[in-house]
Amino acid sequence: MLQAFRNHKRWLMFIAMVLIIPSFVVTGIYSYNRMTQADNSIAKVGDVSISPEMFDRAKREQLERLRQQMGDQFRAGMLDSPEGREAILRSLLDEAAVSQTVAKAYIGVSEAQAVALIKNADALKENGKFSPELYQRFLQSQGKSDQQFVYEVRQDLAKETLLTGVTATYPVPPVIVERLHRILTEEREVQTLIFNVDRYLGDVKVTPEEVQAYYDGHKKEFMAEEHVNVEYVTFSPDDFKKSVKLNDEDVRGYYEQNKNRWNVPEERRASHILISFGEDKAASKKKAEEILAQAKAKPEDFARLAAEHSADAGSAADGGDLSYFGRGAMVKPFEDAVFSVPKDGIVGPVESEFGWHIIRVTDIRNQHVRPFEEVRAEIEADYINQMAMREFAEKAEDFTNTIYEQADSLQPAADKFGLTVKTADGITRQASADPELRRLFNDHVLDSLYGDECLKEKRNTSAIEVGPNMLIAARVVKHVPTAVRPFEEVKASIEDGLRLEKASALAKADGEKKLAEVRQSKSLDGFSTPVWVSRQRMLGHPAELVDRMVAVPADTLPAYTGMPVKGGAYIIAFVKGNKVKTPTDGEIQSLTREFATIYGEADRRGYLSALREKLGEEMLKKDFIAGTKKED
Repeated sequence: MLQAFRNHKRWLMFIAMVLIIPSFVVTGIYSYNRMTQADNSIAKVGDVSISPEMFDRAKREQLERLRQQMGDQFRAGMLDSPEGREAILRSLLDEAAVSQTVAKAYIGVSEAQAVALIKNADALKENGKFSPELYQRFLQSQGKSDQQFVYEVRQDLAKETLLTGVTATYPVPPVIVERLHRILTEEREVQTLIFNVDRYLGDVKVTPEEVQAYYDGHKKEFMAEEHVNVEYVTFSPDDFKKSVKLNDEDVRGYYEQNKNRWNVPEERRASHILISFGEDKAASKKKAEEILAQAKAKPEDFARLAAEHSADAGSAADGGDLSYFGRGAMVKPFEDAVFSVPKDGIVGPVESEFGWHIIRVTDIRNQHVRPFEEVRAEIEADYINQMAMREFAEKAEDFTNTIYEQADSLQPAADKFGLTVKTADGITRQASADPELRRLFNDHVLDSLYGDECLKEKRNTSAIEVGPNMLIAARVVKHVPTAVRPFEEVKASIEDGLRLEKASALAKADGEKKLAEVRQSKSLDGFSTPVWVSRQRMLGHPAELVDRMVAVPADTLPAYTGMPVKGGAYIIAFVKGNKVKTPTDGEIQSLTREFATIYGEADRRGYLSALREKLGEEMLKKDFIAGTKKED
């Protein structure tokens, strides 16, 4: 409930997402910003044109997110369709429309608020406290400075503020929520009898002729994908960090000139008792006044009163404690009251949209500037990053030229810039099997490696940008064309597969025979002990079996059912009884929020469409979505 009355409650959730997956596809394109001519643009909304370069960058970022989410199922060409291209372009237009609307509406977030939210992100905490080291590692992984990231967070939070009201207000029909709750929680009392495939494996035989026949008839299953083995070098600011020399005078000077950056605003710790309005607002206020009088008469009983009376269940368990917060973290009436009384002061009833609050200020942290020694590590890390970034920017063109001019080897560039030539094997036209390499070998790099210059002439690729302030150059060492894997290489796996297939058929036959018998005899000899299962609580049963058991109509119970499951086993289930749970208020609220999020997304899409229409949206290259014309 504490989160329910913080007026920026979604920001903490949003900042956590910023650290993992950017909410807008163009977040992070700060580095290497390119100006493009309007006549080369794909589309336009308001005053912003979408260039092919912006589209390509957004596509690479989206592919990288898909790589991380899908693992081995990822394919580099999965966005190369009209639907995929349209989705990427629509996201860019949405981002442009939101950015312009935020600017015109003067929606802004202060630097102090952004910094406070970053410091509250769980991903940057160690042992429950903000970790400057984790934060620095995160910045380094993104190739960004502290100032740059704080600025981006401020911009993203301003955009999120605009969209929050649209996505968080969808009315969900109670009947839908109740029906979903029943689907998830309806229980069946079951006993099972399993025919494991393992017991049949020793009874089946697979002949060499069957193995050979399978191989001959399914050669497409045994194709070794075309791949290359490569050498590569990477070039980034990290390559220059060790050479940066720290100067104590410069570090101290930076601190003195930027003290406001380490200014910590006043924070207060408070506890509260929330009395909801209920059906009678006047009566609820009277009750709040009575509790206020008790709290003032015996302040030491405040925690007990909160536990007994507060409608904020989350904080009531802690005596109403809300921990420390600064200005801007709570709804205004609540904040004004907290910051108007001294330590140990009790004030109320304070009216907010959530009800009446009785508030006790339990501690005050005065405004102060963090001392130099406390922030020295941050300053030094920032200084090293800036100096490394500067040297990287100065030498990036020289690196690019060296790779191009001495195209028959990567070693000259490695020697010149103190880099290490690395190797990677098994790089296919789609991606590397190594998750770490997928980030480096993006579509642009793969296209270059499989081009004639690299594949046939064994020349270096150009220096290619694969991330913010990250360049890579590679060359093909060995090319292995597509070919059928030799029979001897796959013989054992074919034999195992055929044995499993035959054993599964025997398990199914015995299982179906036994199912027919128990339907007649009603005997449960050999069945497991009874347990209650639901779609939410499967207790180790296969999901497809639980679906089958719960789907048995309640008015036909008791009943028997059976089915083969993944892995080859056959399971018979005796379904004896059913139970339907009455949902608690908390369960209904949780499911309602989930539905609101799902349906709220449709409202969000409608709102974004309206923004684009209001600003004026124009498709400048009609054939771009279809991909029928090569863009300049």
